[in-house]
Amino acid sequence: MSTTSINQPGDNAAAPPSADDEMEQIRELLIGEQQRRSTARIDKLEARLKEFEEDVARRFDALAARIETLGQETTAGRRAAFEELSRGIGELGERMRNLSQS
Repeated sequence: MSTTSINQPGDNAAAPPSADDEMEQIRELLIGEQQRRSTARIDKLEARLKEFEEDVARRFDALAARIETLGQETTAGRRAAFEELSRGIGELGERMRNLSQS
């Protein structure tokens, strides 16, 4: 019977972990859960920020549309007021001519 060592070539057993692998395992044990929670919180905050940005953009668009509507209404109102003023001045001029001819 022959005996084989654990690290003998051709052996299907896993190689011992390297120092980097061991450090990664230790890091995972020490801060892995906290890192996952922090990542989850950051993801939630990023989602909320995106929703906020979209909401602000929608509100801004609605505000811009409202300002445009108010501007058009103001322009139309101003135009109507000038037309009324123009008619009033025309009527006043006509009355003054009628009075001066009498």
